[in-house]
Amino acid sequence: MSVSHSLLQYQDSNGKVYEGDLYVPRTTGMRKLPGVVVYSAFRGITEFEKEKAKSLAQEGYIALAADPFGKGVRPTDKMECFGIVKPLVSERIEKLKPVILAAVDAIKTVHCIDIQKIGAIGFCFGGLCVLDLARYNIDLKAVVSFHGTLKPLPDVPLDPIIGTSIQAHHGDADSHIPKEQVDEFHEEMRARKADFVFSSHAFAEHGFTEPEADSFGLPGVKYNEKAAKRSWSATLSLFKEVF
Repeated sequence: MSVSHSLLQYQDSNGKVYEGDLYVPRTTGMRKLPGVVVYSAFRGITEFEKEKAKSLAQEGYIALAADPFGKGVRPTDKMECFGIVKPLVSERIEKLKPVILAAVDAIKTVHCIDIQKIGAIGFCFGGLCVLDLARYNIDLKAVVSFHGTLKPLPDVPLDPIIGTSIQAHHGDADSHIPKEQVDEFHEEMRARKADFVFSSHAFAEHGFTEPEADSFGLPGVKYNEKAAKRSWSATLSLFKEVF
């Protein structure tokens, strides 16, 4: 299926401007289509996130690669990226929440979107973002986290997660996410009575979906083709189910 690409400008509740990459199937007709927001890893929007959004559009979904940093902010140095991401992660409710909610609001403005059928996926830092969306009980059908941080929101009641199906794809050899965090995530999801699936992919390390991961120069970060393909297949299956 051919798709169109455009830039979508939007604002968060603080008035900060963002610019995401929007992909829409060309043959929408008069039908309303489901939408999926793609939240990036620590580098922000790269060709990887764009390709994932494009792939989703080819499956018949409207897809937005969300901008986590702000319009015109496209760092290429990894230390600069970490410098931007760190305060967002350290203050998830005060600083990160407005950023991730803005992208969901933005995709709902797209022509032909079915606002009752919205989902989200995220990689690494983006995985944390989509799990937080579920924790906030945003009206999403499904969220999928790939090698994302699993830590619960600090000092927040474990309210039930209602109406959002969750997939969390984790590398069994991920040295960046300790076993204690994995166990804590399971306990949290059970306490929240969440509809969740946790997949631990054998021998996969952190960043296993990213084909360029081996070039990042980060210990414990490595591409794993088998885990990447299996987790993506499971994602498409989930969206087919919930949409």
